[in-house]
Amino acid sequence: MSGDVRARTFGQWWEADGEYVQVALDEVAAVGAAAYRSVGASSEDAEYLFSFNLDKAIQGDHARGIRLVRPIVEAVQSGRMDLGAPIEVVSDRPAAAVVDGGPRASGRLVCRRAMELAIQKATTQGVGWVSARASGEILTPYVRQAVEAGMVGVVLVQSVPNVAPLGSYGPLLGNAPMAVGVPAGRNDPVILDLSFTESSASGVGLTAAQGGSVPAGMLLDAQGNPTTDAEEFVHRDADGKVVMGGRPPRGSLAVLGGGHKGWALVFIVGLLAAVLSDTSPPWELYYDLPERGTYGTVFLALDPTVASPHEQFVAQVDAFIDGVKAAPAAPGGPPVLYPGERSQQLRRERRTANTMALPGIDYETIRWLAAVAGVEPPTATDAAHPF
Repeated sequence: MSGDVRARTFGQWWEADGEYVQVALDEVAAVGAAAYRSVGASSEDAEYLFSFNLDKAIQGDHARGIRLVRPIVEAVQSGRMDLGAPIEVVSDRPAAAVVDGGPRASGRLVCRRAMELAIQKATTQGVGWVSARASGEILTPYVRQAVEAGMVGVVLVQSVPNVAPLGSYGPLLGNAPMAVGVPAGRNDPVILDLSFTESSASGVGLTAAQGGSVPAGMLLDAQGNPTTDAEEFVHRDADGKVVMGGRPPRGSLAVLGGGHKGWALVFIVGLLAAVLSDTSPPWELYYDLPERGTYGTVFLALDPTVASPHEQFVAQVDAFIDGVKAAPAAPGGPPVLYPGERSQQLRRERRTANTMALPGIDYETIRWLAAVAGVEPPTATDAAHPF
């Protein structure tokens, strides 16, 4: 692969093709927030909502970056989403709760409230468990929320079917997204955010749209056979455009490791996300059902001061990180990293520099958002392909 792989998070095999432009991050962020405000979000919520996809773009993950903002704004414009929907606590105990914003609420805002409540409960009880009847979607912001409060955060979320049960074929379960955040002292916190499949669905969809192939071991076709053809996973509309989200995928994502251990993790995350929030199993979340089910996301906040004072705890985390990073690097191999180290480094570097290279297709999304908000789009200059 050509270019600088340091321009994106490690483990991300997909990339956005085509022309890139250089943009100022503060200008992009201002346009995105203005677009959300124009459809009813408060200033605080607008910045928060746009930050999900902006951070992905900053980390080089354009499959889950700026281009995904337009469908959200269009959902609000059409009335399918209400950014001001009230969020209700429907079940409440000293250390646990369930929250629900209803079918039109923003899952991101409902889930932010859920983690906020989990943190509050952990402050007095040592642990807080709050389930949200909503999709957590991109999970890092929630565990970062816990980390910033000095807590260990854990999130499990249900997702649409894109994984076949081991020994079967055809998508039935979600790919089991999970995240964990652990505060540190001198070091950046530990941020684990992954699903228990060899690839994300968005990476395969982007590759199909660009006419590429996926690496071996990541994908199964509709009959359960291994394939590298991204077309075996996606659908296309009448105009030939790849459709991700309108219908269940044709093939399946391969579970992590391709065997029973990865399958067991997919199973248990899907199970707990559903039953601990009293929501739907993944096969009731198929897009083309007459009545779709409800997503569930489970949030845990753990107060480490139950075990040791905060300063002692973060020092122990630092010592653990330092011990791992002191391991000798294999000749010619990647550097020794801990979970979240590279993505946080990219986020800090690019926010400090206030600039990044953005795919041209994503810049067109920014122009569309600017038109929605009635503001000027950010200035863009030609940029070299970062990869």
